[in-house]
Amino acid sequence: MRVLFVNEKELSMLNIDYLKLYADASGLRIMLLANRLDCGTETERVLHDWVVEHLNRFIRFTRKGLNMERQLMIETDDDRVADLGEYLFGYRDIYENGWCEEDGYDFWDFVPPESVEFARILQEIHRSLKIVIPGWGLVLPPDGHAA
Repeated sequence: MRVLFVNEKELSMLNIDYLKLYADASGLRIMLLANRLDCGTETERVLHDWVVEHLNRFIRFTRKGLNMERQLMIETDDDRVADLGEYLFGYRDIYENGWCEEDGYDFWDFVPPESVEFARILQEIHRSLKIVIPGWGLVLPPDGHAA
């Protein structure tokens, strides 16, 4: 029997379901792309594109996590198993302390109050994926540019 994680925090990290995160993120990305078609201003399109790009990065992240889990399950060399377990632990730490942590720049400050459906999708992203959409680095076009 292989034991890779020993303390309670490490055991709780085993509950991360990369396949569910991947599927949910992919579905939410499609919802965002569909909602983007209804954007009336360049600002709304930029906001949608920002979140889609963030989800694209998150989807790549979950695919890598799935790949590591798959490698760990099929590996037979105990030394390699230990190495993969450490890599996977680090990857799970990145999810919890990177993707799920606030960055100090609240994306919600940029979301116009009239973007109700967009706000609903953002809430679903946070509820389903537990990730935060960063606002740092976001540059919006000057106000008043209609489609």
